[in-house]
Amino acid sequence: MSLFNFVRSSNGTGTVDEVKTEKVSTLHSIASQEPVARTAVPEVPEHVFVEASKNKPPKAAVEPPQARATNDIHTLYQYLEQNLEKRGYEDALINPDTSYMEENVLYINNDLQLLIARVKMYYTGYLRTIDFHIDSRSRSGMLETVDELVTHKKTVEEEMREVESIGKDANEGKGLCQNLVLGYKKGFRNGFAAITYNAVLGKRPNL
Repeated sequence: MSLFNFVRSSNGTGTVDEVKTEKVSTLHSIASQEPVARTAVPEVPEHVFVEASKNKPPKAAVEPPQARATNDIHTLYQYLEQNLEKRGYEDALINPDTSYMEENVLYINNDLQLLIARVKMYYTGYLRTIDFHIDSRSRSGMLETVDELVTHKKTVEEEMREVESIGKDANEGKGLCQNLVLGYKKGFRNGFAAITYNAVLGKRPNL
């Protein structure tokens, strides 16, 4: 739109149709102009982002911290609850000899004694730590905390006595410790029987 026409429209000297005509002409002239040259931006292939998202490893789950140490009475119970019958059966198939069976029984007892020693060491150190906290918190006047520590100490002492009882049974070959050896020997003898059946009884002629 020319300056003269714009003045005419602003001053109201032109008619409404003239003003519309001038506006349409102006829009057509703007549209007919050549577009401003722009810098070409290279296209990024889609697979660059798609593959990256597919191959992105998932976030690892945060594992909660363990509240108890591994060498406590629960670990000892877990060991004693094993059923070694299958292990004895497989050992018999490998080496069907009673001396081999007794040797493995000795290994089982030694592993149990080693685990009991570790559990005792854990409780000895843990009780020492509890006593330290009871003493330091008592001097700080934290009576409620001290009461909780004393109660917790009684529980730990009960577990310690149970560990000592299991250790005594292990030395005498009775109680829960005996179940490990009995299960292993039973499996070993069943392996003996399986070998005998396959080698002799299984080949009997049908009468």
